[in-house]
Amino acid sequence: MKKNALILISSLIVFVSLLMARSIYQKQTAEIKNIQKNISEEQQKSAILTRIVVAEGIIKRYCQYLPSTKDNRWLLGQLSDIADQTGVSLLSISPRPPKGADKYVLLSVDAEIKCNYNQLGDFISKLESSPQLIRLDSVQLTVIRDSGDNIDIAAQMKPLAKVKLTVSTLYLK
Repeated sequence: MKKNALILISSLIVFVSLLMARSIYQKQTAEIKNIQKNISEEQQKSAILTRIVVAEGIIKRYCQYLPSTKDNRWLLGQLSDIADQTGVSLLSISPRPPKGADKYVLLSVDAEIKCNYNQLGDFISKLESSPQLIRLDSVQLTVIRDSGDNIDIAAQMKPLAKVKLTVSTLYLK
């Protein structure tokens, strides 16, 4: 009888030990899964933060190409300077009202110029190769014909054009 009682107590101790071990194992497994989930979330957050830092760096680099003021005076000055450099006659220039969004303002200017084709090419080339962001939005070209009886072959080789154009740039708020 003592032997059976000893076996029963030993079996009971082993059984209780196994239940405790199973309970501890389940808790540890749940903690490990929770830690793995947290690690995965933190890795995703880290990847997102890395992309944000890279994007901020790109934005800062491109900000140097944008005007520092939110009015059209800067754009008007750029058009006037480029016209002077290329020998283009600036007939008229008129700013458009700024159009805004959450993070930026679109600054636009309508201009009318008079030039020959070579000057027009130089003007557009300088405009688009400017270190600042200047976008040519629209161009309307009209050839100016000599209505007189005086036929000048040299003038016919370099016909004049009247060009209406719209240029714009962005200002970050």
